[in-house]
Amino acid sequence: MIILLLIFPYNVLAQEEERVENNSGISAWELGFGLGVEQYKDDYIESASIRGDQRIVVTEKKYETLPSAWLTLNWNVKGLGRIRKTTSGNDVYYTKLGFFTGIKIIDSNSETFSAFALGPQISFQTEAKIISVGAGWVTHRTKEYANGIKEGEALPEQYDDIVFEEGTENSYLLMMSVNF
Repeated sequence: MIILLLIFPYNVLAQEEERVENNSGISAWELGFGLGVEQYKDDYIESASIRGDQRIVVTEKKYETLPSAWLTLNWNVKGLGRIRKTTSGNDVYYTKLGFFTGIKIIDSNSETFSAFALGPQISFQTEAKIISVGAGWVTHRTKEYANGIKEGEALPEQYDDIVFEEGTENSYLLMMSVNF
């Protein structure tokens, strides 16, 4: 029993050094929370109404960009500007280059899991956390007027109310994330 207690601290330290040394591949992906700003190619129309006897279509709320919260995975592949060496001889870097991928948790419309993102990032090591900033590709939902409906014009006779077409598009976003 005493031998096991004497070996245990050694094994914990050896495992910790192994984790630092083998920080590549899938094990190097780190989970994080991100705030993103998505850019839309065409305006995302959240709400619209019909006004007057001539049934004029009026857009009440639309977005060109949309802020959102993301669950991210960050992978840093190259370090720049070494801070120090660990006891195992590995370098700790202040700035790192890598990649992020993310899934939208929620946006201002309370939609969940409605977008996916991927792109390059630059990460900054602090004492407690890694803060990453990236820009990349995003695929997200769109919402536009149905065919024939135009803002500022009368609602076509074939429609009783405003109809929207929903789809997806590929665009870009800016992402800032903090690892857990």
